Amino acid sequence: MKKLNLVHISAVFALMASSAYASESGQSKVDETIQASDYVGVSMVIPEKTQQLIGLKTVQAKEVEESKKISVTGRIPQDVERTTEIHAPESGVLHDCTATLGVRVKEGQVLCRFKSTKTGVMTAIESPVDGVVIADFSKPGDRIDTLSPIHTIADFSKIPVNFDVYEKDMGQVRMGQKVLVYSSAYPKKVFEGKIVFISPRIDETSFTLKIRALVENPDYLLKQGMFVRGSILVQDAGAHVSVPAYSVQNLDGIDVVFIQDSDGSFVPTEIEVTYSGHEEKLVQGDIQDGDWVVTDGAYSLKSKIMEHEIVGGCAHGH
Repeated sequence: MKKLNLVHISAVFALMASSAYASESGQSKVDETIQASDYVGVSMVIPEKTQQLIGLKTVQAKEVEESKKISVTGRIPQDVERTTEIHAPESGVLHDCTATLGVRVKEGQVLCRFKSTKTGVMTAIESPVDGVVIADFSKPGDRIDTLSPIHTIADFSKIPVNFDVYEKDMGQVRMGQKVLVYSSAYPKKVFEGKIVFISPRIDETSFTLKIRALVENPDYLLKQGMFVRGSILVQDAGAHVSVPAYSVQNLDGIDVVFIQDSDGSFVPTEIEVTYSGHEEKLVQGDIQDGDWVVTDGAYSLKSKIMEHEIVGGCAHGH
Protein backbone atom coordinates (compact mmCIF):
# COMPACT_ATOMS: atom_id res chain seq x y z
CA MET A 1 0.00 0.00 0.00
CA LYS A 2 1.30 3.42 -0.92
CA LYS A 3 2.16 5.75 1.96
CA LEU A 4 1.83 9.49 1.52
CA ASN A 5 4.56 11.80 2.77
CA LEU A 6 2.92 15.21 3.23
CA VAL A 7 4.35 18.02 5.33
CA HIS A 8 6.37 15.68 7.50
CA ILE A 9 3.34 13.41 8.09
CA SER A 10 3.28 9.81 6.86
CA ALA A 11 0.33 7.67 7.81
CA VAL A 12 -1.65 4.66 6.76
CA PHE A 13 -5.20 5.83 7.43
CA ALA A 14 -8.19 3.46 7.38
CA LEU A 15 -11.62 4.44 6.15
CA MET A 16 -13.57 1.46 4.75
CA ALA A 17 -12.76 -1.41 2.42
CA SER A 18 -14.76 0.31 -0.30
CA SER A 19 -13.02 3.71 -0.07
CA ALA A 20 -12.59 5.53 -3.37
CA TYR A 21 -9.08 6.79 -3.79
CA ALA A 22 -7.75 5.41 -7.10
CA SER A 23 -7.68 7.70 -10.11
CA GLU A 24 -7.51 6.56 -13.74
CA SER A 25 -3.76 7.10 -13.72
CA GLY A 26 -3.38 4.73 -10.81
CA GLN A 27 -2.21 7.47 -8.44
CA SER A 28 -3.84 7.88 -5.03
CA LYS A 29 -5.97 10.92 -4.52
CA VAL A 30 -8.27 12.20 -1.82
CA ASP A 31 -12.02 11.73 -2.11
CA GLU A 32 -13.21 15.25 -1.30
CA THR A 33 -16.57 13.89 -0.13
CA ILE A 34 -14.86 12.32 2.87
CA GLN A 35 -15.48 14.33 6.04
CA ALA A 36 -13.07 14.66 8.94
CA SER A 37 -15.68 13.07 11.18
CA ASP A 38 -15.48 9.91 9.02
CA TYR A 39 -12.00 9.32 10.39
CA VAL A 40 -13.22 8.78 13.97
CA GLY A 41 -12.56 5.25 15.22
CA VAL A 42 -10.11 4.37 12.42
CA SER A 43 -6.46 3.45 12.99
CA MET A 44 -3.50 5.44 11.70
CA VAL A 45 0.03 4.06 11.48
CA ILE A 46 2.56 6.83 12.04
CA PRO A 47 6.22 5.91 11.46
CA GLU A 48 8.68 6.52 14.28
CA LYS A 49 10.57 9.11 12.23
CA THR A 50 7.39 11.06 11.55
CA GLN A 51 6.47 11.00 15.23
CA GLN A 52 9.82 12.59 15.99
CA LEU A 53 9.37 15.23 13.31
CA ILE A 54 6.02 16.43 14.67
CA GLY A 55 7.16 16.07 18.28
CA LEU A 56 4.50 13.50 19.07
CA LYS A 57 4.22 12.65 22.76
CA THR A 58 1.75 10.62 24.78
CA VAL A 59 0.63 10.49 28.39
CA GLN A 60 -1.61 8.07 30.24
CA ALA A 61 -5.21 9.01 30.94
CA LYS A 62 -6.09 8.85 34.62
CA GLU A 63 -9.38 8.00 36.25
CA VAL A 64 -10.53 10.52 38.85
CA GLU A 65 -13.37 10.31 41.34
CA GLU A 66 -13.35 13.80 42.78
CA SER A 67 -15.71 16.70 42.28
CA LYS A 68 -14.63 19.70 40.24
CA LYS A 69 -15.63 22.95 41.88
CA ILE A 70 -15.69 26.68 41.20
CA SER A 71 -15.23 28.82 44.31
CA VAL A 72 -17.53 31.85 44.51
CA THR A 73 -18.60 34.46 47.02
CA GLY A 74 -22.08 35.81 47.45
CA ARG A 75 -24.75 37.39 49.59
CA ILE A 76 -28.30 36.55 50.58
CA PRO A 77 -30.56 39.32 49.23
CA GLN A 78 -32.91 41.33 51.39
CA ASP A 79 -35.86 40.73 49.12
CA VAL A 80 -38.24 37.90 49.95
CA GLU A 81 -39.48 35.59 47.22
CA ARG A 82 -41.89 33.22 48.97
CA THR A 83 -44.55 35.03 51.00
CA THR A 84 -48.13 34.40 52.05
CA GLU A 85 -50.60 37.07 53.15
CA ILE A 86 -53.04 36.22 55.92
CA HIS A 87 -56.63 37.43 55.50
CA ALA A 88 -59.75 37.10 57.63
CA PRO A 89 -62.45 34.85 56.14
CA GLU A 90 -65.04 37.58 56.87
CA SER A 91 -65.27 41.08 58.32
CA GLY A 92 -65.01 41.65 62.04
CA VAL A 93 -62.96 43.08 64.87
CA LEU A 94 -59.53 41.70 65.72
CA HIS A 95 -59.53 40.37 69.28
CA ASP A 96 -55.97 39.16 69.89
CA CYS A 97 -52.83 37.95 68.09
CA THR A 98 -50.40 35.30 69.32
CA ALA A 99 -48.11 35.70 66.31
CA THR A 100 -46.00 38.84 66.32
CA LEU A 101 -43.34 40.28 64.07
CA GLY A 102 -40.31 38.00 63.72
CA VAL A 103 -41.96 34.94 65.25
CA ARG A 104 -41.61 31.62 63.46
CA VAL A 105 -44.92 29.83 62.99
CA LYS A 106 -46.06 26.40 61.86
CA GLU A 107 -48.77 25.40 59.45
CA GLY A 108 -52.05 25.10 61.33
CA GLN A 109 -50.91 27.31 64.22
CA VAL A 110 -53.41 29.89 65.46
CA LEU A 111 -52.20 33.36 64.56
CA CYS A 112 -55.07 35.49 65.87
CA ARG A 113 -58.76 35.57 66.71
CA PHE A 114 -61.48 37.93 65.60
CA LYS A 115 -65.16 38.52 66.38
CA SER A 116 -67.38 38.32 63.31
CA THR A 117 -69.44 41.39 62.56
CA LYS A 118 -72.16 39.26 60.99
CA THR A 119 -72.50 36.46 63.57
CA GLY A 120 -70.71 37.77 66.64
CA VAL A 121 -68.82 34.46 66.84
CA MET A 122 -65.16 34.41 67.91
CA THR A 123 -63.16 32.76 65.11
CA ALA A 124 -59.50 31.67 64.99
CA ILE A 125 -57.29 32.33 61.98
CA GLU A 126 -54.66 29.64 61.38
CA SER A 127 -51.44 29.84 59.41
CA PRO A 128 -51.67 28.00 56.08
CA VAL A 129 -47.86 27.64 55.87
CA ASP A 130 -44.66 27.34 57.88
CA GLY A 131 -42.63 30.52 58.03
CA VAL A 132 -41.73 33.73 59.81
CA VAL A 133 -44.05 36.67 60.40
CA ILE A 134 -42.38 39.55 58.54
CA ALA A 135 -45.22 42.09 58.61
CA ASP A 136 -48.11 43.07 60.91
CA PHE A 137 -50.86 45.24 59.49
CA SER A 138 -53.46 45.17 62.29
CA LYS A 139 -53.61 45.27 66.07
CA PRO A 140 -56.24 44.09 68.53
CA GLY A 141 -59.34 46.29 68.33
CA ASP A 142 -58.91 47.12 64.64
CA ARG A 143 -61.68 46.41 62.19
CA ILE A 144 -60.63 43.83 59.59
CA ASP A 145 -62.08 42.66 56.29
CA THR A 146 -61.42 40.00 53.68
CA LEU A 147 -59.30 42.23 51.42
CA SER A 148 -56.68 43.77 53.73
CA PRO A 149 -53.98 41.41 55.07
CA ILE A 150 -53.47 40.97 58.80
CA HIS A 151 -49.99 39.41 58.58
CA THR A 152 -47.42 38.45 55.95
CA ILE A 153 -45.54 35.21 56.44
CA ALA A 154 -42.31 34.41 54.61
CA ASP A 155 -41.01 30.92 53.92
CA PHE A 156 -37.22 30.80 54.40
CA SER A 157 -36.88 27.00 54.17
CA LYS A 158 -35.39 27.66 50.73
CA ILE A 159 -33.51 30.90 50.42
CA PRO A 160 -32.02 32.63 47.37
CA VAL A 161 -28.31 33.47 47.29
CA ASN A 162 -26.64 35.72 44.72
CA PHE A 163 -23.11 34.82 43.61
CA ASP A 164 -20.44 36.43 41.42
CA VAL A 165 -18.70 34.18 38.87
CA TYR A 166 -15.43 35.36 37.31
CA GLU A 167 -15.01 35.42 33.55
CA LYS A 168 -12.54 32.52 33.47
CA ASP A 169 -15.18 30.24 35.03
CA MET A 170 -18.28 31.37 33.14
CA GLY A 171 -18.10 28.62 30.54
CA GLN A 172 -18.50 25.95 33.22
CA VAL A 173 -21.68 27.29 34.82
CA ARG A 174 -25.03 25.67 33.97
CA MET A 175 -28.60 25.88 35.17
CA GLY A 176 -29.42 23.24 37.77
CA GLN A 177 -25.83 22.70 38.94
CA LYS A 178 -25.43 21.92 42.63
CA VAL A 179 -23.98 24.61 44.88
CA LEU A 180 -22.52 24.05 48.35
CA VAL A 181 -22.88 27.10 50.60
CA TYR A 182 -20.84 27.95 53.67
CA SER A 183 -21.30 30.64 56.31
CA SER A 184 -18.77 31.81 58.89
CA ALA A 185 -21.65 31.79 61.39
CA TYR A 186 -21.87 27.99 61.08
CA PRO A 187 -18.34 26.77 60.22
CA LYS A 188 -19.26 23.08 60.38
CA LYS A 189 -22.50 23.37 58.43
CA VAL A 190 -22.88 22.85 54.66
CA PHE A 191 -26.01 24.07 52.90
CA GLU A 192 -26.97 22.62 49.52
CA GLY A 193 -28.73 24.35 46.65
CA LYS A 194 -28.89 24.57 42.89
CA ILE A 195 -28.52 27.31 40.30
CA VAL A 196 -31.90 28.71 39.24
CA PHE A 197 -30.84 31.87 37.37
CA ILE A 198 -27.86 32.96 35.24
CA SER A 199 -27.73 36.61 34.20
CA PRO A 200 -27.61 37.26 30.44
CA ARG A 201 -25.14 40.12 30.95
CA ILE A 202 -21.88 40.92 32.72
CA ASP A 203 -21.98 43.26 35.68
CA GLU A 204 -20.38 46.55 34.58
CA THR A 205 -18.95 47.27 38.02
CA SER A 206 -17.45 43.93 39.08
CA PHE A 207 -17.04 42.43 35.57
CA THR A 208 -18.52 39.20 36.90
CA LEU A 209 -21.48 37.06 35.92
CA LYS A 210 -24.34 37.22 38.41
CA ILE A 211 -26.07 33.95 39.23
CA ARG A 212 -28.69 32.97 41.77
CA ALA A 213 -28.97 29.71 43.67
CA LEU A 214 -31.93 28.46 45.68
CA VAL A 215 -30.50 26.94 48.86
CA GLU A 216 -32.07 24.51 51.32
CA ASN A 217 -32.46 26.22 54.71
CA PRO A 218 -34.79 23.96 56.75
CA ASP A 219 -33.64 25.28 60.13
CA TYR A 220 -33.78 28.93 59.01
CA LEU A 221 -30.13 29.39 59.93
CA LEU A 222 -29.26 31.48 56.87
CA LYS A 223 -30.50 35.03 57.18
CA GLN A 224 -31.20 37.84 54.74
CA GLY A 225 -28.16 40.03 54.12
CA MET A 226 -25.58 37.38 55.11
CA PHE A 227 -22.32 37.09 53.21
CA VAL A 228 -21.56 33.48 52.26
CA ARG A 229 -19.06 31.39 50.32
CA GLY A 230 -20.01 28.83 47.72
CA SER A 231 -18.68 25.96 45.65
CA ILE A 232 -20.35 25.25 42.32
CA LEU A 233 -20.05 21.57 41.47
CA VAL A 234 -19.37 21.73 37.76
CA GLN A 235 -18.63 18.00 37.79
CA ASP A 236 -20.11 15.70 40.44
CA ALA A 237 -17.96 13.02 42.01
CA GLY A 238 -17.76 9.83 39.96
CA ALA A 239 -15.52 7.92 37.62
CA HIS A 240 -14.20 10.22 34.89
CA VAL A 241 -10.98 10.17 32.91
CA SER A 242 -8.58 13.09 33.09
CA VAL A 243 -6.49 14.07 30.04
CA PRO A 244 -4.39 17.17 29.28
CA ALA A 245 -6.58 19.96 27.90
CA TYR A 246 -4.66 20.27 24.62
CA SER A 247 -4.98 16.54 23.87
CA VAL A 248 -8.65 17.07 22.99
CA GLN A 249 -9.22 18.06 19.36
CA ASN A 250 -12.36 18.67 17.33
CA LEU A 251 -13.15 16.97 14.02
CA ASP A 252 -16.18 18.50 12.33
CA GLY A 253 -17.91 19.10 15.66
CA ILE A 254 -16.83 15.83 17.29
CA ASP A 255 -14.42 15.99 20.24
CA VAL A 256 -11.71 13.34 19.98
CA VAL A 257 -8.47 12.22 21.55
CA PHE A 258 -5.85 10.20 19.68
CA ILE A 259 -5.37 6.95 21.60
CA GLN A 260 -2.33 4.76 20.95
CA ASP A 261 -3.38 1.18 20.29
CA SER A 262 -1.50 -1.89 21.49
CA ASP A 263 -0.01 -2.33 17.98
CA GLY A 264 1.41 1.20 18.02
CA SER A 265 -1.22 2.74 15.75
CA PHE A 266 -3.27 5.79 16.75
CA VAL A 267 -7.07 6.00 16.77
CA PRO A 268 -9.11 9.26 16.80
CA THR A 269 -11.59 8.33 19.54
CA GLU A 270 -14.81 10.21 20.19
CA ILE A 271 -15.22 11.50 23.75
CA GLU A 272 -17.53 13.80 25.68
CA VAL A 273 -15.95 16.61 27.69
CA THR A 274 -17.64 16.79 31.09
CA TYR A 275 -15.31 19.36 32.63
CA SER A 276 -12.94 21.78 30.91
CA GLY A 277 -10.13 23.41 32.84
CA HIS A 278 -7.05 25.33 31.77
CA GLU A 279 -4.70 22.37 32.27
CA GLU A 280 -6.98 19.34 32.11
CA LYS A 281 -10.29 18.07 30.81
CA LEU A 282 -12.48 15.35 32.26
CA VAL A 283 -13.89 13.12 29.54
CA GLN A 284 -16.13 10.12 29.06
CA GLY A 285 -16.44 7.70 26.17
CA ASP A 286 -14.38 4.87 24.71
CA ILE A 287 -11.40 5.77 26.86
CA GLN A 288 -10.14 4.10 29.99
CA ASP A 289 -7.75 4.65 32.85
CA GLY A 290 -4.23 3.93 31.57
CA ASP A 291 -4.90 4.59 27.87
CA TRP A 292 -2.04 6.45 26.16
CA VAL A 293 -3.30 9.64 24.52
CA VAL A 294 -1.42 12.01 22.21
CA THR A 295 -0.59 15.39 23.75
CA ASP A 296 2.12 17.18 21.76
CA GLY A 297 1.40 16.55 18.09
CA ALA A 298 -2.36 16.09 18.54
CA TYR A 299 -3.09 19.35 16.74
CA SER A 300 -0.79 18.33 13.85
CA LEU A 301 -2.70 15.07 13.42
CA LYS A 302 -6.03 16.90 13.52
CA SER A 303 -4.80 19.45 10.96
CA LYS A 304 -3.67 16.81 8.47
CA ILE A 305 -6.99 15.00 8.79
CA MET A 306 -8.88 18.24 8.18
CA GLU A 307 -6.70 18.90 5.12
CA HIS A 308 -7.23 15.34 3.79
CA GLU A 309 -3.50 14.66 3.94
CA ILE A 310 -3.86 11.32 5.77
CA VAL A 311 -5.29 8.67 3.46
CA GLY A 312 -5.30 4.99 2.45
CA GLY A 313 -5.33 1.84 4.47
CA CYS A 314 -7.58 -0.88 5.87
CA ALA A 315 -9.79 -0.26 8.88
CA HIS A 316 -9.80 -1.90 12.22
CA GLY A 317 -11.51 -0.68 15.37
CA HIS A 318 -9.99 0.50 18.61
